[in-house]
Amino acid sequence: MIKSTIKLDKAKFNKKAKQLEDKILSDIKDQLEDIATYTTTISPVDTGAFVTSWSFETKKSGRPRGKSSLNRPKALNKDDMREKGRKQLLSDISKIPDLKSAEAVTVRNGSPHAEYINYGDKDDRGYFIKEKVISKFK
Repeated sequence: MIKSTIKLDKAKFNKKAKQLEDKILSDIKDQLEDIATYTTTISPVDTGAFVTSWSFETKKSGRPRGKSSLNRPKALNKDDMREKGRKQLLSDISKIPDLKSAEAVTVRNGSPHAEYINYGDKDDRGYFIKEKVISKFK
């Protein structure tokens, strides 16, 4: 009989596993940041209510961010409003309670006119933002 015993260095394996886990979580955060940037970039801006109503949610998240455009002045700088919406989404990412155990992360828009902006109506064509985000990041 020939026999060889190899001692397993569990500390080394655990260290590698932790490094892989950290890399995966970093990649997930990077993708969420890409979604935040893309979503706010393609969002139309009139008053800024819609673009600043985006938020990320998990099962542990609170209620959605949602602003109405009624009685709001037109946005003076559309890029500033997009950046404000993007920064809010980035803040949401940093506040996700336990990204490691999250089963899903949803980007949502809680503005009262979100459906109209996305789909339009018989007179106006929508922007189909939801479909564009899904297509780009699925």
